[in-house]
Amino acid sequence: MAILDGIRPAATLLMMDISSMLEAGRLDFLQAIGSPREGATGWSVVECIEHVVMFEERYIGWLERGTPVLPRPDPDRELRMYTAIRSRLTKVESPEAMRPRGRFDDVGEALAAFNAVRTRTVRLVQELGREGLYSRGAKHPFFGRVNGVELIYLIDGHARRHADQMREICEEADMKKTPVFKRDRPDLPSEWEMSLAEDSRNMRAEELRLDGAVFERVALAGSQFGSVLWKDVRFVDCDLANVRAHRMTLVRVEFINCRLTGLVSAVVDWRDVLISGGDLRYAQLQGGKFRSCEFDNCNWEESDLQNADMEGSIFRSCNLAQADFRRAKLNHADLRKSEVEGLTIGMNDLRGAIVDPAQAMVFARLMGLQIR
Repeated sequence: MAILDGIRPAATLLMMDISSMLEAGRLDFLQAIGSPREGATGWSVVECIEHVVMFEERYIGWLERGTPVLPRPDPDRELRMYTAIRSRLTKVESPEAMRPRGRFDDVGEALAAFNAVRTRTVRLVQELGREGLYSRGAKHPFFGRVNGVELIYLIDGHARRHADQMREICEEADMKKTPVFKRDRPDLPSEWEMSLAEDSRNMRAEELRLDGAVFERVALAGSQFGSVLWKDVRFVDCDLANVRAHRMTLVRVEFINCRLTGLVSAVVDWRDVLISGGDLRYAQLQGGKFRSCEFDNCNWEESDLQNADMEGSIFRSCNLAQADFRRAKLNHADLRKSEVEGLTIGMNDLRGAIVDPAQAMVFARLMGLQIR
C-alpha cells in the first residue's frame, strides 16, 4: 500500500477497482432517468441517453483498437480530466458527430443500449487489467494522447455529467407541473341529529366516530381520545382547544371559525380538510399527512408541523410566525399571502413550495442570502 500513499482518493479508487467505479456510475445514471421529457434548453432524457451511448461506444472503440504505449500513470492528470468532463459548470458544445439523431424511440430502448455498452466497457476493463489499460493509448481531439485509464475516467465522468443533466430536466418539468388544487367538500345530509351535547368538554373516550353531521357551538375542549374518525362533518363556531387524540383521521371535514389551540395528535391523516378562520396556535401535529387540505385565514403561530407531509395544500392568509416546518414536505404547497416572518424551516424544506416575491425575500434572509 505504500506505493499509493501519494495518490489522491479518486485516483486510488480508479486504480484499485475500475470495474466497481464503472458499476457505481451505471447505477448513478440509471437512478437519474425519468420519463422522456423535454429540457427547457434542449435535449430530452432519451436524447441525453443516446448521446452518452454514442460517446461511450466511440471511446470504448478507441480503447479496443488502442496502440501500445509506455505505462506512465499520472493521477493528477487523470483527476483534472475527470473533473473537467464531470462538472456541469463548464459548458461545452457537443460536436456534431455526437449529437442525438433520434436513434431510440423511447427510454426503454435507449436504456438497453446504455446497459449493453457499459457492460462491454466493464468486460474490457476486466480483461485488460490495470497494467493493460495503462499500456494502451489513443489520440483524443481535445486532451491529445491518452491512455486507457484516462479514457475510462472520461467515460465515467461524462455519463455522470449527463446524469445530472437528466435530473435537472426531470426536476424542472416537475416544478412546472403544478397540480390543480381540488378539495372534495363534505357530503352532508339534508337532515341530521346532533350526537354531541353542546358542552362536551373534557370528554374521555377510546374512540369517537362522526359521520355525516354538522355541529354548531359545540365545546369539546380538553377532551382526550384514543382515536377519532370524522368523515363528512362540519364544525361551526366550535371549541376544540387542547383536544388530544393518539390517531386523528379526518376525511372531508370543515372547521369554520373554530378554536383549535393546542390540538395534539401523534398520528395524523387529513384528507380534503378545510379550516377557515381557525386558531391553531401551539398545535402539535408532527409527521402528519395533509392531502388536499385548505387553511384559510388561520393562526398557526408556534405550532409544530415538523416532518409533516403538506404537499399540494394551501395556506391562504395564514399566520405562520414561529411555526416549525423543519423537514416538512412542501412540494406544490401554496404559501402565498401568508405571514412567514419567523417561520422555522430548513433550506431544502422549501423545495417546490409556491411563494410570492415578498415571501421569497424573507426566505432569502432566513437562508443567509445577501440580496443587493
